[in-house]
Amino acid sequence: MKTIPQKSPFTPAEHVGITLAMGLMGMYFWAIRGSGGYGGAPGAVVAGLGWALLWQLFSSVGAARGGTPPRSPWILAAIILGVGVGGMTGYGVYTAWVRGEFFLNHPAGMRPVAPWTGYAMLFVCGLQWGGVAGAFIAWALAGPMSRKTWILRMASGVAGALLAVLFVSRLPRLFLPFHAEGIYLDPANETCGRAAESMITVFSHVGLFLGFLACEAARGNRRGAVGMLLIALGFALPFAAGGYWHTLREASLQLDWWKNWEMSIGLGGGLTLGGAFWAVHREPAPARTRSDVPLAVRILLGLALYVTVRGAIKGVLAHEEVDSKAFMNSLDVVVLMLGVLGFFLHRAAGKYRVGFLSQLPAGALLAGLGVICLCGYAVTLPGDPSTGRSFLLAVYTGDVLAGGLILLGVLHGGRGAPPSAPNPR
Repeated sequence: MKTIPQKSPFTPAEHVGITLAMGLMGMYFWAIRGSGGYGGAPGAVVAGLGWALLWQLFSSVGAARGGTPPRSPWILAAIILGVGVGGMTGYGVYTAWVRGEFFLNHPAGMRPVAPWTGYAMLFVCGLQWGGVAGAFIAWALAGPMSRKTWILRMASGVAGALLAVLFVSRLPRLFLPFHAEGIYLDPANETCGRAAESMITVFSHVGLFLGFLACEAARGNRRGAVGMLLIALGFALPFAAGGYWHTLREASLQLDWWKNWEMSIGLGGGLTLGGAFWAVHREPAPARTRSDVPLAVRILLGLALYVTVRGAIKGVLAHEEVDSKAFMNSLDVVVLMLGVLGFFLHRAAGKYRVGFLSQLPAGALLAGLGVICLCGYAVTLPGDPSTGRSFLLAVYTGDVLAGGLILLGVLHGGRGAPPSAPNPR
C-alpha cells in the first residue's frame, strides 16, 4: 500500500496553536517594548527577538518531525532587524490626533482636529513597520540570490525612500493639519516640529518598503510580494484600530490605555507572523536547506539579548532614581570585551570541532524567551500598586502562561516518525 506523505509537519490544530502563541506572546513583547529602559529601536529589537526565537523554535520542531533541516536561519536576523528598523520612527504625536486634539506645544495650544487624521497616520506607521519586516522575511525565505539581485533590491528601496520623502516634502499639507498657517515654522511650536520630523521618518520607511515591494513584483516573485504586503497590513490594521484605546484616557476606569494599544499591536502583529509561519510550513522544508546558523546571525542574537538585559537594568535603575550612565557605559565595555573574547574562542574551537554550535538547541531558544519574560517583569513590577498596574501584570501573566502552555503542547505533541518513513522494528 502506497503511503501518502503529509503536507505539513504540524496538524491544523497545532498551526492554530502556534498562531495563537505568536499573538499572545506578541502582546507581552510589544507591551514591554515601550517600558522604562527600552523604547524606540532597542525596544523594537526586543519584540523582534521574541518573535524570532518563537519562529525558530517551532520551525526546528517541524523540521525534526519532517526529517529535514530547519529552514534558512537568516529568518532570525530578518525578524529581529525587520521589527527593529520600525522602532527608528516616531509616532507618539499622532495619538492625540485620534482623540481630536492637536497641540502646538503640548500641553499648550490645543486645537480640535479630525480624529481620522490620527487613525490614518497610525495606519501608515504600522504599514512601514510590518512592511519592512515582511520584506526581510521574504528575502530570508527566498534563499541565496545573486549580487545583481541584492543590488537591485537595495537600489529599489533607496529610490522608494527618496521619492517618498520628496513627495511629502513637496506636499506636506496633505499630511500635516493646519500646515497652510505656517505654524510648523515657529520653533516655539515644538509638538508641531515633532509631527513634521516624524512624518519624514515614517514616510521614508514607507517608501523603503514600497521600493522593496515593487522590486519583488517586477522580478516576478509574486509569493514574496504578497507575503510582504500581508505582513504590512497585519501590523497596520491593529496599529490604527488599536488607536481607539487612546480615546478612553479620561475614562473613570484608570488603566494604562497606552499599554492596551501596544498589546493590540503585539497581538495583531503576532497573529500575522503566526499566519506567515503557517503559510511557509504548509509543506516540509526542502532537503537542500542548510541548518547551520551563520556567525553573523549568532552575533546578532547575542547583541539583541544584551539589548534586552541592558534595557531591563537601565529601567530598574531609573526607577530607583540612580544615575546609571557611568554604570551602563562600564557594562557596555565589559560586555564588548567578553564578546570579543568569546568570538576568538569560538573561532579556535571551530578549527577542531566541525559544526561547532551549528544549530541552536531548543534549550537555548527557550532560555532566550525566559530572559525576555523576566526582563519584562523587572521593568514592570517596580512602582506603587494601582488598579492599572495590577491589571497589566495580570494580563502579562496570562499572556506568558497561555503562550507557554501552547508552546509546550507543540513541543511535546509530536507525531512520531514521518508518515513516509518505515516504522522501526
